[in-house]
This record gives sequence, C-alpha cells and structure tokens, in this order.
Amino acid sequence: MFARLRLVGFLSTLFICRMLTGQTPDANERPLIHATSREVLLDLVVRDKHHHAIPDLRAEEVEVYEDGVRQNVLEFRNVQGAEQLQTERSMAQKEASPTMSSAGKAQTLNSLREINFVSVVFGEIAPLNMEFARESVLEFLKNDNLPNTYVTVYKLNRSLQIVQAYTSDKDSLVRAVNAAAKGLYSNDGLGLTAAVGGGANAAIQATVANILASPNTGPATTAAAQNIALNPLPGIVTDPLWSKNAAAQDASLTLGNALMTQIHLATGLRFAESLSNGMDAMDSLRELVRSQENLPGRKVILYLADGLAFPVNRRDAVDNVISHANRVGVSFYTIDTRGLTAEDPMLKSLSMLERAGAESSAQAADPASGHLQDDDVALTAVSSTTENMRELAESTGGFAVTSTNEIAAPMQRMMEDIRTHYELAYTPTSTNYDGHFRKIEVRVSRPKVTVQTRKGYFALPELNGEPLQPYELVALNAINARPVPVEFPFRFALMKFRPAREAVEYEVAFEVPVTGLKAVANPKTGKIRVQTSLVALIHDASGEIVGKVSRDLSRELSSADVGQSGNDRILYAEPVELPKGHYVVDTAVTDEQAGKTTVKRVAVFVDPGKNLGMSSLQVVRQLQPLAGPRNPMDPLEVENERIIPTLESSISSSKPVDLYFVVYPAQAGTGEDLKATLQMFREGKEVARKPLNMSKPDADGSIPMLVRLSPDPGQCDVVITAQQGALVAQSSLSVKVE
Repeated sequence: MFARLRLVGFLSTLFICRMLTGQTPDANERPLIHATSREVLLDLVVRDKHHHAIPDLRAEEVEVYEDGVRQNVLEFRNVQGAEQLQTERSMAQKEASPTMSSAGKAQTLNSLREINFVSVVFGEIAPLNMEFARESVLEFLKNDNLPNTYVTVYKLNRSLQIVQAYTSDKDSLVRAVNAAAKGLYSNDGLGLTAAVGGGANAAIQATVANILASPNTGPATTAAAQNIALNPLPGIVTDPLWSKNAAAQDASLTLGNALMTQIHLATGLRFAESLSNGMDAMDSLRELVRSQENLPGRKVILYLADGLAFPVNRRDAVDNVISHANRVGVSFYTIDTRGLTAEDPMLKSLSMLERAGAESSAQAADPASGHLQDDDVALTAVSSTTENMRELAESTGGFAVTSTNEIAAPMQRMMEDIRTHYELAYTPTSTNYDGHFRKIEVRVSRPKVTVQTRKGYFALPELNGEPLQPYELVALNAINARPVPVEFPFRFALMKFRPAREAVEYEVAFEVPVTGLKAVANPKTGKIRVQTSLVALIHDASGEIVGKVSRDLSRELSSADVGQSGNDRILYAEPVELPKGHYVVDTAVTDEQAGKTTVKRVAVFVDPGKNLGMSSLQVVRQLQPLAGPRNPMDPLEVENERIIPTLESSISSSKPVDLYFVVYPAQAGTGEDLKATLQMFREGKEVARKPLNMSKPDADGSIPMLVRLSPDPGQCDVVITAQQGALVAQSSLSVKVE
C-alpha cells in the first residue's frame, strides 16, 4: 500500500495542529476585539526668527487643527530637558522590567513623541586634542540611556566617512567613538551598508524611470511605480547584495528613514569626492544637513574640531548651510577640541586687521599691493575659527563649547537642550477611524516664530493598545461582524516546531487559492494581478490577544499563465512562540481588489515540555530545488530542496502522496532505541501497518522523515507512532482520497 521514499536532513522541526474547520461558535461565545483610541500627545519646539528656543510660550497662544478642524487642547506645559530625560529613563527601565504589565507598556504607544537623531562628526583634530574629543562624546553618551534617540558617527577629513550607522545601542556607539578617535575606522567613505543600499536604490530608481517612460504604462502601474520611488526601502532590503551584508540588520520603520538619509548622502558625496581637492567642511556639513531633511523629529549635529574654518570669499556657502539647517530643523552643537588655551582667540583677527589697515594706508603710494589689502580683509572676516564655531551653533539653535577643559556640564546641558520642548494633549473630535492621514497644524499667535512638530498621523484605532495597519482595520471589522463574512475560500493551519520546556515555536500558515481572488488585467502589458491581506489574531484562554500575524501580498501573472492558474496558491507562514495553554486564532483574509473578506476560527492546545515529540503529518504539494544556499532558519528547506506543503483536506488517488513529518527523540542518555510505526486506515478499517527505519538524528537531534503513500479512494487516516522505551508520541492525518 505504501513505500518509503527517503529520509532527508533537517535542522528545524514542525508539525501541523489539526484545524477545527466547520465549527463556528455562537456569536455570544466569540470574544470581541476592542478597538480603542486615546489622547494625541504632541511635542512642540518653538523658535524665534533667530532660531532660538522660546521659553515663555503660553497655552492661549497655541491652536491645534486636525484636518482643518480646531481641537480642544486639554493640557499644555513646558517640559524641561532634565525632567524629560528622567521620564524617559524611568520608562525605559519599566519597559525592560519583565514584571511590567501590558497596560503599563501600552501607555506610550499612542503618543506622537519626537524621535531624536544625533550626528556626531569628528572634524580636523590634532592628535594631542583627540582624547579630549573622545571624552566629550563619551560624556554626551553617558548622560542618556538613549530612549527615542538614534546616533550616528562620522569622521571628516577631506571627505565625510561613516564610522557607525544610526543606532541606539550604546556599546556600539562607544566602540565607534573609540575607533574614530584612535584612527581605527576603515577608510571606506560612508561604509558598506550605505554603498550597498545606494546601489540597490539606484537600480530601483532606474527601473521606475523606465516604467514611467514607457508609453504602455497604465495609470495604476504609474501610481505604483511612483510609490516605490518615494519609498524604496522595502525593495532595498530585499536586494540580494543587501542580504549578503551582515551590517544591514535593522531596516525597521523607526530607522528606515534614517538609513535612507545615509544612502542619499552616499550618492551625493560620490560626486563631490571626485573633485581634485575633495570636500571642505562647509560642503560636507551642507550635504549632511541636506540628507536629513526628510527625517522626522529633532535633528542634531554634534561637530567636534580644532575650530572651524570658513572658506574665504565664500560667505554664501556659510549662509547656505545655516539657512538650510534652519529650514529643515537641524541644530548644530560645536565643541572646540583645543580646550582651554592661553592664546587669545581674537589675536589672529586683530593682527590681520592691523595688516589690512597698513596696506590700505600705503595703497596710494603702492597701488600694486591693493589686492593684498582685499585678500587680508576677506581673511580677517573668517580667521577666528572659534567664533566660526559659535556662529554656526548659535545661528541654528544650538550652542558652542569653547575655551574649557570641563566637558561634563556642557554635555549634560546639551542633552537636556535636545529634550526641552512644549507638550500638549488633545482628544480628536473626529471618531471616524477610517485609516486616512489626518493632517495636524499647530498655529502660534506670536509673529515670526517657527513650530517644529509632527505633521499628522494615520486615523487608525488601537488593537488592545497596539496601532493597526489600514488593511488590518478591514480584518478587525470583519472579525467583529455578525455573522462573520465568508466570501471566498482559503485554508489556515498552525505548524508546530520543537516543543521546549516553557513554550513551543509555531508558524502561522495561510493558503489562498488564486482562482478565488479578483484578478485585474492590464490590457497594455498583458499582466493580471491579485492582491490579498492576511491577518491572524491569537487569543489566550481569557480572550486577550497575545499575538498578531499580518501581511499584505500580491501576485502578478502573465497572460500565458492565466489558463494554468487553477492550482496556483498563495502560501505564507510566519513564526510565533506560544506558552502552554489553550488558544483561539481568529483569521481574516481580504481580497483587496474585490473588497471581500473571509473569516475563520481555529483552536489549539499548546503542550510544551515533552521528552519525546513528533510533528504532525503534512501533505507535500511539491519539492522545489533551492536556488541558493539552504537557510537553516527556514523549516521547509531540506538539503537542496524546499518542501512546499498543502493545507488541503482532500487529495487525488491518481498519483502517490508524499507525507512529511519530524520526530524529536528524548535527550541522549535514555539508552533506549527509537522506533516508529505507520498505520493506515480506510473508512475506519486498518488496511496497512509497517515499521519505519529511522535515520541518524541531525545535529539538533531531530529526525526528519519523508514517506510516500499510494492510498485507495475513500476517507484515509494515517497514524504514525514513535516509541522510545516507555515514552510514546503520536501524530495523525485524515484526508479524503478522491
């Protein structure tokens, strides 16, 4: 009745928990998922025409508008930097505490707080002054636990070089500062991550340009291409070269825009570095400011150098940096790394003035020296490198640290200055959370002031304290509907990995037939496209949501493939980890182009801590050759092949059926041999029983198995029992053979 096909090596292990299909509980038994909203909390930084912070703003001077509708401000206060730092540190400690309740963690999720981006730039610094520069930055880092703050480190010689990409990890920053100060950084410009990202971004932008230039491009494709051009990060992180770069680890939403700033910066500096004399300080700082204009929150450049040289006869370059920094909200804080010195910082300027005056008095007698007078006047204007640092800082809302060896107090003040702001809270008048972007406008009645705050937010409810994505809102409404909608077919399962002592690793798996989705054709390209979103909400025994899996997916087919799409499936799986207990999973799949949704419910009992385990039996749809090296983290990749499972409950009798399962032997030292037996039943009657030869365990102890069956038509049940001494594990599968 069956023949063993083969045994294959497998690092991880999995099994399928049986679905409770066809069981739709009473509406009263289904715990509702509560969508709630809270106050909107805004941070404001208000500056005068000189870009200095305004310390005495009153609540009656501030009005808040949301989509043009004035809001009722419930709270307005001036938050000082020391107070804010202490608050953030306390919150960071609470979030790190394992005893903190979920309610306590959720309190900060809906606040529109500013994110802080700090760029540390080591400029031209003499070797004897480098230790002072290093201590200054370390003192700056010591004053903060870095909540909501991301720091990057640059080294500026003739061009700008990245030493550390944006991160909030203090250990990484300390190592980067030490490397920069001791000359241990690599001379690779903006680094491999920015270079690889720049190459991938260039490829994406070129593809978009070609699509937009094509006369056959339709409106939908044009809009999609423009969206990709505006947000290329998802394409960059899927580029093969990006995946090979071990440094490219964090492309999350928080750091995505920061990463893009350095990708654009790498592109801009590539041309500047081709100049014969490289890039001077003003060019580098201007490019650094320009690259940050799309970053949210507060942006700070901490510039450390032995003074700052302004280019002679290039006042326009200085003004350009200052005005651009003020436009995009970048503040400079400068540190003269020469520290306390006995030299008068104005002495050089006074000497140049004396020279210019002398040359002016002799110009009538010696006209040929007139050009020397002009040159000296120009040099005098930029000769005080200390005053240049002060001008750059104070003109952009920061301050300069000069002529001092005591660095602790200025660094503490600098961190507090970054955190100083006004805070206001309001409850939105609109309760229609339909997913659209709500524009926020803050108006201050004082003349000639600038306001820095968030521009708006997406009008989404919060799912038990966590904001929803727009497509998740559709799923939430469908799950809470009575009766739940069932508008097209899909299948769902929980695939279980190795049970541990306290929890079990699962993969939440969806299988959506392409034929059940609406296909939209593009007559110009001959392509058809389907798009679906998948959402799974995991409830524990008390009904609380303890996990969420969601993804928006699309599939594009050529006209030649349309006729063969009858058996095509969209298969998606994502890992979750569940402790022991009973769980109910609400799932919703939405056909984005048809506006239809189907909801299902699955129950599972999680039982970790087994000494001898076995996965469930999984029907294999096909085996695909691996295109590249095996990913040991993917449970469906085995040796040189990838197992493509199917979640269907019926199979055809016209061809053999492959089943995949994994046995987890008890830990070494039991002294008992492992045995496994396969039984097959048709219509409840046993028709076959055969022992299985177990292969040698893999390095992780698991024994993966792939067996082939040739069942006759009817209701077929397969039971596999593993035994190791007194320990027994068993898994079964029931399918209809047609």
